[in-house]
Amino acid sequence: MKYGERINYTVKNIIIFLLLVSSLSCSTTGQNEVRKNTKTGITDTLKPTTIELIPPFFEVPKPSGRFVTETLKIKNTGENLLVINKVEASCYCGSFTVLNSRIEPGVEGKILLNVNMDGLYGDNNIVQFTIHSNAKSSPSAINITILKSQKDSTDKK
Repeated sequence: MKYGERINYTVKNIIIFLLLVSSLSCSTTGQNEVRKNTKTGITDTLKPTTIELIPPFFEVPKPSGRFVTETLKIKNTGENLLVINKVEASCYCGSFTVLNSRIEPGVEGKILLNVNMDGLYGDNNIVQFTIHSNAKSSPSAINITILKSQKDSTDKK
């Protein structure tokens, strides 16, 4: 390589390096803006709101199978975003699937509630689900009551 070619080669490397540094600095500026917006969004979700559980409770006949599944509608009746943080069941026989964990004001979300009948023993026929959210009334609870069949009530007499 000749002396003039080396200078050209070095200048090209310097230009490429400067372009790379400038593009990285632009991308971190954009990331900082995204971080600011995300922090604002998180702060907004912490504002309390109000919640309505539809229906307010479930009473279901004893199923012929092993499982009961009900759909709980959750309506955000407040003015801020409703965030479902956690759902708990009162026993291991209860499980759930949160279909909408972030619910806008005036909108309904859903949670599927499941009860495995093999986990209910004796007279225990109620499973309670507790919903933790940013609602003023949190936590909110809802029961699934498994109604005894006619046969069950005549057996005890």
